[in-house]
Amino acid sequence: NEVKEIDFTAFGTNGTNTASVELSTLPPMNFTKRMGYLIQYPHGCVEQTTSSAFPQLFLSEIFELPADKNQSIERNIKATIQRLSNFQLSNGGLSYWQGSGNANSWGTSYAGHFMIEAAKKGYVLPIGFRSKWIEYQKQESRNWRNNSRYYNNALTQAYRLYTLSLANSPDLASMNRLRETNSISNEAKMRLAAAYALIGKKSIAKSILNSLSSQNYSKRYYYNYGSETRNKAMALETYTLLNEETKAIKLAKEIAKTLSSESWMSTQTTSYSLLAISQYALQNGESSGINASYSFNNNAEKINTSKALFAKDLIGLQQENQLKISNKNKGVLYVRVFNKGILPVGEEKVVQKNLEATVVY
Repeated sequence: NEVKEIDFTAFGTNGTNTASVELSTLPPMNFTKRMGYLIQYPHGCVEQTTSSAFPQLFLSEIFELPADKNQSIERNIKATIQRLSNFQLSNGGLSYWQGSGNANSWGTSYAGHFMIEAAKKGYVLPIGFRSKWIEYQKQESRNWRNNSRYYNNALTQAYRLYTLSLANSPDLASMNRLRETNSISNEAKMRLAAAYALIGKKSIAKSILNSLSSQNYSKRYYYNYGSETRNKAMALETYTLLNEETKAIKLAKEIAKTLSSESWMSTQTTSYSLLAISQYALQNGESSGINASYSFNNNAEKINTSKALFAKDLIGLQQENQLKISNKNKGVLYVRVFNKGILPVGEEKVVQKNLEATVVY
């Protein structure tokens, strides 16, 4: 029930500068900026291709977006589905780069995870992709053996089993075998618990969580694209599935805080963080909706939505700008203004941080 005013100066030269506003009932997490980083990421291995589209599956359910943004998201997802099918090998696995002859274990599970979720949202998968992928995953899960020296391959196996459960084709024998394996990591146990939860065996899932050693998310397994925040995001997904609200909200706040910082995050960490926060928001009804209005340079806009976030480009950008926001709800409303542009030639900002390059010809 408060009114606030944000004054800001346009950034960059005329014609290159844009601004947008983000209103949210969720803790601030730089969603617009982080999502922009993924969509614009220039490379195309199987992990980066999947990461760029994965969180977009949930955006329209949580956020009030303009029609053109929703159409853009749909195009991005369809293009990603088609592109990922080109990574699939004859054995059903997916290679790390297109044209490579070897399947990548984590990439196959991660891309398959995205494809199964996309299919549940109504997107059509290429003919034969799903059946060949399931056949490969089951073959790999049966052949798996624990090797503690081999970059936490128990987590790779647990994630593989999770994706099979998600596809309604669980490998219960392999799940039980992994559950009885000694000395597997907390991350692997977390993901295995999620696999059991998906097939309705929540009591087993909770018993696995009870066996966790002291929780530490900081281990980084590079072959699994791990980071402290990515590991927290995977844990949040598990706690959300099991309705462990106290643990889930603690992790959600920590992840949101990292997302809203200026810290660099890999594509995997960014994508999984946005994905886990989205699923958490959907399941826990975090949003009481947004009822607000704003005036930008005297152009008025009313917002009334049941969703958690509203984002829109600001029309009529000038050199000096005034944005006045009125929150008509009793709850807290988080507001962010994103200001982008290109500086004139010769006035570019030079930034150096923990990195120096010396070039000698």
